[in-house]
Amino acid sequence: MRFVPVLLVVLLFGASPAASQVADDKAVIPGVRIGKWTLDTAIPDLLRTNGQPTSRPSIMSTFMPSATWYAWDSLGFAAGTNDRKRTEYLAVYAGRDYTLPRGAGIGASKKTVLAAYGEPALEGDLFALGGIVTVLAYDKSGLAFFLHNDTVQAVLIFRPGDLQDLMFGC
Repeated sequence: MRFVPVLLVVLLFGASPAASQVADDKAVIPGVRIGKWTLDTAIPDLLRTNGQPTSRPSIMSTFMPSATWYAWDSLGFAAGTNDRKRTEYLAVYAGRDYTLPRGAGIGASKKTVLAAYGEPALEGDLFALGGIVTVLAYDKSGLAFFLHNDTVQAVLIFRPGDLQDLMFGC
């Protein structure tokens, strides 16, 4: 009987907001989050948390030129928005420590991406970085890979089903 109060305390405090926050685990969850940053995190909150952005990632801005991009080179992380408030896209462009559930992150080959995720909803080439960048996009999962010289250079997440909006928003 004396364990009931202890159980109550654990149940009450175990469900606290601090316990339910997303960990900064560098996981890339397609259509949801990259590390602690989610697609529901507002741009002003990203700016407040991460500080002054350092650059504009050229691969993503080529694919989505109408979006405003904020990038933090020290994190290898970027966020894109159409209204400077709502986060539409999150991307990683440096660091092999960002991981995806099926593998195939930064540095992976096209063959590895296709083996892990199958045929993309969209595959196309862009001229960027002084060469051809191949885009492999998976609309149902909200995930896109940007490859240069057959190697993943950036991973982008977006809301599942928004690929058409993403493409025609350019």
